[in-house]
Formats: sequence, C-alpha cells, structure tokens
Amino acid sequence: MTKYLFLDIDYTLYSPKAGCVPPSALEAIAEARRNGHKVFLCTGRSLAEAADYLRFPVDGFVFASGAMCYAEGHRVYDHPIDPARINEVTDLIRSLNMGVLIGGSAGAYLDEQCYEELSGYLSGGEADPKKRKAIMFANGMFTEKQRHPKDPIYKLGASLPHGGSFDELVEKLPAPFKLIVTVTSADGDFAEITDSSITKSSGIREILKVYGADMKDAVGIGDSGNDVDMIEACGLGIAMGNAYEDARKAADWITTDIDDDGIYNAFVHAGVIERE
Repeated sequence: MTKYLFLDIDYTLYSPKAGCVPPSALEAIAEARRNGHKVFLCTGRSLAEAADYLRFPVDGFVFASGAMCYAEGHRVYDHPIDPARINEVTDLIRSLNMGVLIGGSAGAYLDEQCYEELSGYLSGGEADPKKRKAIMFANGMFTEKQRHPKDPIYKLGASLPHGGSFDELVEKLPAPFKLIVTVTSADGDFAEITDSSITKSSGIREILKVYGADMKDAVGIGDSGNDVDMIEACGLGIAMGNAYEDARKAADWITTDIDDDGIYNAFVHAGVIERE
C-alpha cells in the first residue's frame, strides 16, 4: 500500500550543523520513491524561502505551514493572507519591539531587527556580512525595502532576542491569526503567524485529495512547534531525536538525531524502506 511521507525541512531534513541534507536522508527518499511511495516537503517556509528545494527529488510541497500546496507539479491549494490585514498585524509586532518577517511567493521580507537575528541563525554565526547576505539571498530572504507590493503574502513572522516572550503578542493578535514559536536559538527566537484555519495537517489533506488517500496513509516527520498538529494528525507521527519537547510528546515514535541518520531510521520504522 502506498504511503505518503511529509517531511519538515529545517532540523528535520536540512541540518544547519552539517550545512546540507544528510546523504542517508537522500538515500532513504530515493529508495522509498522507487518502492512506490510518495514523499513531500512540508515546511513553514514560504515558496521563496524554499527555492533551493524546488528541484528536490520529491512529489510535492506544502509551503507556509499549509497555505500553498503542490502535488505532481501542480498547485492544488492556495490561501494567501488578506492584504488588508497585513499592516494590522505587522504594526502590532513593531509596537511590541519585535522583528518582522513577511513571507511571500517571490521573497521573504525582513525588517532590520529580524534580518540581523535570522541571518545569524541561518549562517551559523558567520561574522562576514557579505557571506551572511549571500546565505540570506540563497534562502529567498530580503530586506523589507525590497518587497514587491503585488507579491501575495502567505505568512507573517516575529522575532526576539533569545529568551524574550511572545506572550503579549499572542494576547493581542487579532482573529483569525495564530502564533507558533518555531525556533529558539542563541541568535534569536522566531515565531510564525498564519491564518488559524491553515495548518500543516490541513495542507496534507489537500495533497491527499489528489491521490484519493486518507490521513491514515500519511507519515508526518518533524521537530518543531508547527509540526505538532501534523505529527498528531498523520497515521504515523514521528519526531526527530533533536525535536522540541512538544513535538516529541505528540509523536508515535521518536527517531534518531538529524545528524545520526534520523530520516533514514524513520523511513525504516515506517516500513517504506528496508535497512541495508
């Protein structure tokens, strides 16, 4: 029976420590697809932020935590944020002295605070400004001034220096938006803000409709707060060995660390490949 595997990107598929996707993960994906299973990337990144993965050997994508979905090269779901609401939310974020991220199709646009914090995180603390800028460009991230006014927006984000609190933003955030903390690191803490009706699991359901499949046929693998609903909703939910505690608690099974063949071992456990 065909299984549908949905993989988060950051700290699940892509290892910032290694600066790449582990070879064993690539091997597992290729073997699973040869065995007739379907593999998808299911990420909080907007399309632009995931540009490096658009030619990745998978069967489709869930972008912006469910707001845009592709299967077999076709866009099967599209739910941008109402343009009239964007300034309302970003003005609120700024009023609380937090950094702002605006995630669109053509780019993710960051104010000065968020750009500095996120570039430190993505570059692994690289000090050279030119190298940091190149890494940000490779991840589809630009300054807020470079935002194209017609670029549809699929998610918003907020950042704080490490150890700060998003509680006040959560309390003041207007409907229908929700906030999920996605990364805590020495370079900063980051949260994504999306329509509360949109989740990774809702995006997965849109993908499964294409194949006439059910959530019981799906395997969700992730590590962070925005992976919890996916891990809980899929027939088999797997947390990475390096996952945050809330993702680990939601999982049916916990695999090894991303840098210790975590994806490969997860695929073996899911029964889509056999260990060599």
